[in-house]
Amino acid sequence: MTRGDKQKAKRAGGAHDHEGHGHSHGGLRGLDEIRTRGTRAIKFALIVTLAFMAIQLIGGIIANSLALLADAVHMGTDAAAFVLSLFAFWMSRRPATSKMSYGYYRAEILGALLSSAALWVVSVFLIYEAIRRMAAPPEVRGGLVFIIALITLVMNLITMRILHGTQKESLNVRAAYLHVISDLLGNIGVLIAGAIIYFTGWYIADPILTILFMGLILWSTTKMVWEAVEILMEASPRKIDPDAVRQSLEALPTVVGVHDLHIWTVSSGRLAMSVHLLSRDEKRVLSEAHHMIADEYKISHMTIQIEDPDHFEKGYCYDCEPPASRL
Repeated sequence: MTRGDKQKAKRAGGAHDHEGHGHSHGGLRGLDEIRTRGTRAIKFALIVTLAFMAIQLIGGIIANSLALLADAVHMGTDAAAFVLSLFAFWMSRRPATSKMSYGYYRAEILGALLSSAALWVVSVFLIYEAIRRMAAPPEVRGGLVFIIALITLVMNLITMRILHGTQKESLNVRAAYLHVISDLLGNIGVLIAGAIIYFTGWYIADPILTILFMGLILWSTTKMVWEAVEILMEASPRKIDPDAVRQSLEALPTVVGVHDLHIWTVSSGRLAMSVHLLSRDEKRVLSEAHHMIADEYKISHMTIQIEDPDHFEKGYCYDCEPPASRL
């Protein structure tokens, strides 16, 4: 069976066309499942985080440890980030309207971006406070700091385990996951500071390790922030090469030109594409293009416009350089 015959056999797979346009929808059920799993995981992480934040806050005040108080405040931002993530998931479930034609899927991306921004603000503040304390480091009860940090470390490992399964599926959950990882790094710093202070009395270890681990947190969130910005700017997804997609479309039988190709991410796990194809065999190329894009590139939402090469005008497109030899 030829590739064209296989494409025809799958024509009933859900695509429809009208007046030279093709429009396909898919993957919504999978997105709902991702949001459900993510919501459940974040709710549990929120409860655990609030409980241990209270323990750290009280312990930090008693022990007079900036590192411990920093970790408590950091956990407070984690809790706020979890609430923001839950709100973003709730917003993303709202139905599309005539004005919001894609629905509210990008509420998840905005939530991830705001969550990361909050983490940056808190990290910069704690670095500033640590630098200020280095001039005259106060006395710190290292033993108490160590015990509380050890308890919190166990909590963070549990929370990481809860979120790990869904963080690769959703940028929103990944933002929450990075908050927990940053907490884990902070815990390690507090443990080290507590041990150093307990055995040596070197109180400056508290602000030094605060600066070190807050710096690691700033660095670890940079990639995710940039990814969120790329989605909001409608850049092509990192896992898809637009040139490869263009070449695949140009290789389809009867296609003599490809222009105005756009590929973007609506939200985590939901890709979209629009393209204009020059072809004299509208029905055949529309079906083949739909199935090829869905099968090879896993794009669930696409709009394909077929244009007659005999009536094509370059003035109507942005990137028109169709192969003249094929026209």
